Amino acid sequence: MSHGGDDEVHEEHEEHVNHEAWVIPYADLLTLLMAMFIALFAMSTVDVTKFKAFAIGFNEALGGGKLDAGVGGTANATSTQVGSGSGNGPLTGGSLIPQSSVTNGAQLQKLLDALASTKTQATAQRQTLDDVQKKITDAAGKLGLGSRVRTKQLNNGLQVTLLTDQVLFQSGQADLQPQGLQLLGVIAEVLKSIDNTILVNGYTDNVPIGPGGIFKSNLYLAGFRADAVTEYFESLGLDQSRLVAGAYGARNFIASNDTAAGRAQNRRVEIVVQSNLVTKTLAQAGLDDKPVTPTTTPISAPAGGGALPNLNPNLAGH
Repeated sequence: MSHGGDDEVHEEHEEHVNHEAWVIPYADLLTLLMAMFIALFAMSTVDVTKFKAFAIGFNEALGGGKLDAGVGGTANATSTQVGSGSGNGPLTGGSLIPQSSVTNGAQLQKLLDALASTKTQATAQRQTLDDVQKKITDAAGKLGLGSRVRTKQLNNGLQVTLLTDQVLFQSGQADLQPQGLQLLGVIAEVLKSIDNTILVNGYTDNVPIGPGGIFKSNLYLAGFRADAVTEYFESLGLDQSRLVAGAYGARNFIASNDTAAGRAQNRRVEIVVQSNLVTKTLAQAGLDDKPVTPTTTPISAPAGGGALPNLNPNLAGH
């Protein structure tokens, strides 16, 4: 039986949950991402004309006013301002994007010029190293030592590998042989024509140094051999500041040490003529070998002007 009045219980219906409500913010997010990637793509193409066209089109697409001057310069954009009072009115703002955050046309052109200059320098440096490679190869061939000299272009310069056996050094020795002096002499003449930094690295096979020898290990032997080549280059007139000697011993082997032929390949001196452009770039990026100037912060006095604590008892171990 049904009763009327306030005591009657009405059946409540559950509200329908919209499981597709996420679609709208998701679509907005995709739109923003698309706009961002379009902007990144446009700015990655370093072209002044295209950059200006992109900025103008993007501004108009977002409802902005007309740009009358160059992007990032003194151009002003007019747009509609929504206020709390009468509503609409012209608003004259600054440039579409602040000068401090956007490269203007002159800066972009400067960047293009710098890139072109770097490319030109790289081409010139590669040509210089190609000439050095050819001269060293020809000189070694005239001495009948072409099979003992190998050259290879590297990303950071030119590598000249000299197999040491019976040419530069006797087995287990670090004294330059007459034939080796002759070979290094012609190489030095070629290197005098350039101003690149020159690395001289010594390598050996993995056969241990016998007891009672002059050198304690293969690393010592490799170091003395690199020093001998470097000092001979200096005696022939190469600037000492351009020469850097290094020792690797049996590390960084290029052939198997299980055979006599492989060990002969590993006993070598490598001369690396470093690219001036690479050296300059590393120096500008702060990646050179120059030490960082240390800085120290003095201990300040306690607040209120009190004296510094006495650390002597602690330092004395009390």
